[in-house]
Amino acid sequence: MKAARRAWARGDVEEAGRLATDDRQRFLVHYVRGRYEQALACYAAAGRPRSLDEPVAHALLHRDRPAEAAEHLRRRGRRLPPDLVSRLDTPLAAHLTGPTVLPFADHALAQYLPAVSATIDNHPVLAHLDTGGTFLVMGVERARALGITLTPNGRAHHGTTRTTFYTGTAGELTLGGATLTNVPVEAAPTLRGTQDVIIIGTNILQRFLATIDAPAERLALAPRGTPPPPGHRVAFHLWADHFMFARGGFGPHQDLNFFIDSGLVYVIDDRQACLYTTAQHYRRWGMPHPPPHFTAPAPIHLGPLSQSDQFVATTPTRRVPWRDFGGVRIDGLLSWAFLKNYTWTLDFDRHEYTFSQSQ
Repeated sequence: MKAARRAWARGDVEEAGRLATDDRQRFLVHYVRGRYEQALACYAAAGRPRSLDEPVAHALLHRDRPAEAAEHLRRRGRRLPPDLVSRLDTPLAAHLTGPTVLPFADHALAQYLPAVSATIDNHPVLAHLDTGGTFLVMGVERARALGITLTPNGRAHHGTTRTTFYTGTAGELTLGGATLTNVPVEAAPTLRGTQDVIIIGTNILQRFLATIDAPAERLALAPRGTPPPPGHRVAFHLWADHFMFARGGFGPHQDLNFFIDSGLVYVIDDRQACLYTTAQHYRRWGMPHPPPHFTAPAPIHLGPLSQSDQFVATTPTRRVPWRDFGGVRIDGLLSWAFLKNYTWTLDFDRHEYTFSQSQ
């Protein structure tokens, strides 16, 4: 049991599954790999431990079973969050009959945070691609301007800033030939001024086989179940609603776990930070006095991919909200500055990324 827990904590999910001796451990492995039915069976076999109440609700939501998620939380004596109540009243649906391609739009942040043209309730908007977000994410004033009714949804972190979030529902989101109805909206007062952007996050991309083709400057969506293209495969894991993490490395340290957050925009002198983590992590990797930002002295890795001479940054705080996901150690955020060098497909059927580069 202890060996499985150690493997889990260091992010070796497959090894944790191999070593698991109880159903709670097996639940966690199935859960982050997207095997939700197997995870729910393990939860029942484990005697329904309270420590798994929230992950079970998320598993049911990933299976588009919000009524069961709500009933589960009620039975466990848990409060129903307002965003779940909204999904009970207005179930989310996605419609796409065949592939659709959306060119990247030209805008001020284009090289750091790509965007595509979209409509929200018939309002033309730019929707920025950010795997650090959930469904639709925007500022409070922007949401109100679009006619979206908001309800307080508790406090959470936007980056390293703790703020009040609000929840609402967009009646319709269109992305090329794809249409989503009753789309959950997260709104934060911190998204204003230069950060007044609309984000489509992981849970929008999750509805499709999504290919973010940076070299060709386009987003391609295909129905779920479409085979991914050839390329380098990298397994990813999904915690809670949208937190994707994958195995990576920094120089010789090849056992790291990176939160894949394409929306991190830390830019100095037109250079975007590829990696964002704490000074403590850099010290562990051989840099005793890391400055706020610098050129990495060693290659940065994601699975079999490697990049040298990347610009990296140090968090201003010792503790960060993404330091672990369900007990798995997270060593840093990997941003668009790394991902933009590839055509990147997100396959939520297999929980795999596929990366390729133009020849």
